[in-house]
Amino acid sequence: MEGTRIENKIALITGSNRGIGKGIADKFEDAGITVIKNGLSDSDDKLYVKGDVGVSKDIVKIKEFVAEKFGKLDILVNNAAFTKFVEHKDLHKLSNDLFDKIYSTNLRGPFLCTQIFHELLLKSDDPSIINIASVAGINGQGSNIAYCAMKAALINMTKSLARCLTPIRVNAISPGLVETGFVQFPKGFVPDTISKTPLNRTGQPGDIGDAALSLVNMKYITGENITVDGGRLLN
Repeated sequence: MEGTRIENKIALITGSNRGIGKGIADKFEDAGITVIKNGLSDSDDKLYVKGDVGVSKDIVKIKEFVAEKFGKLDILVNNAAFTKFVEHKDLHKLSNDLFDKIYSTNLRGPFLCTQIFHELLLKSDDPSIINIASVAGINGQGSNIAYCAMKAALINMTKSLARCLTPIRVNAISPGLVETGFVQFPKGFVPDTISKTPLNRTGQPGDIGDAALSLVNMKYITGENITVDGGRLLN
């Protein structure tokens, strides 16, 4: 997407202080989009709002910041995520607290953000929501069973929202293995995954940023899930 310029658009990217969220933010800013960032850590960035997307009052705080500063929102990227590696067969290691935390951040969070930012998105002349899902939500293989289930639900919810929120376009991106340090996989997992990936490498945050920027530009697409995995699902 080199050379693409998108002026006068405001985007909020949750969980954008590192990893995939930062990769998307960098690509958006390079294209001329004004990016409001969010995360759980502190930052000196004037367009950064600290907050947990699993908590309604935190999202309301972010909304108030956006409303006061810009009066609208053109692009909402629901990227913030949480997981922890638990072998799928170790059912009892997936505790209630861990399951609830994964649900809160990965599924309820995107819904709450969509719900709370709906009014500001409708003030845009080209509103768009991008949900960052995962190939784990497609093939059921990921850091744990709950994470796979929540990402599958997020892909399904994307379709439901696209149907009912028009003129807001709602799409999802499902990354494969991206080099971020988001999950501490067991030894051998990464090289094994690369060996089964036709493009023979892990993804980079910028790869997901390219896909997100493409969705911003594609005006006649909604309710879709774009897989960005180097071909991993082919094997």
